[in-house]
Amino acid sequence: MIYGSICSGIEAASVAWRPLGWRPLGWRCAFTSEIEPFPCAVLQHHYPDVPNLGNLTKHETWNHEPIDLLVGGTPCQSFSVAGLRQGLHDPRGNLTLTFLGLVA
Repeated sequence: MIYGSICSGIEAASVAWRPLGWRPLGWRCAFTSEIEPFPCAVLQHHYPDVPNLGNLTKHETWNHEPIDLLVGGTPCQSFSVAGLRQGLHDPRGNLTLTFLGLVA
């Protein structure tokens, strides 16, 4: 199973799958997508061989191998009290629509 991870953060999907023996099952992360400096440094440290394709809004320019699964969690702040519940009026909220564009 080859997967891509967007809004990767510290790559929670890979961390969660590790106890399930994902590597022996052949699961492999083809790419991550993160722009925040701290999570980018964490990704580089833990997954130095996995390319970070960067900004999700530029997904149309990405060049990556075919994947079987796309995982990710767009930022929730725009939909929560912490982000003043601006929803799709907040650029972070629009990443949800960008995620769907990438899936399409």
